[in-house]
Amino acid sequence: MAKKVSQEQAQLEVEKWLDMKRVSPKKRETYADAIESLVDAVVFGQLVLTDDLHFVQTLDVPTEGDAPVTELKFKPRLKVGEVHSQMNGVKSGDADGRVTALIAALTGKPKGVVKALDTSDYSVAQNIALFFL
Repeated sequence: MAKKVSQEQAQLEVEKWLDMKRVSPKKRETYADAIESLVDAVVFGQLVLTDDLHFVQTLDVPTEGDAPVTELKFKPRLKVGEVHSQMNGVKSGDADGRVTALIAALTGKPKGVVKALDTSDYSVAQNIALFFL
């Protein structure tokens, strides 16, 4: 894979997004691996931060079907009601189900689309979702 953005620029973009989200230094330290993964996704062009601070993820493996999904656009902010509407049917102890519902709320895609993501694409989406927990 060819690099699309320098490591330094990618780090700046992820930090800009984290600053907008008001992510504390402690949470940044806790999720350092997730931040590093997001930076790598930006470096290789899988993830782009738009001017209005939405992350847009180009899927490595588009979903299959009549209307394949090739990208996901993540909201920079969520309301509690948006999350709760996606949590229907998810048990409180189901961590994977909660993350899937959170990704669905962030992208506006049905949970079935999120569940159909390739594991490499899901991993990037999951790293974004961590900062909304």
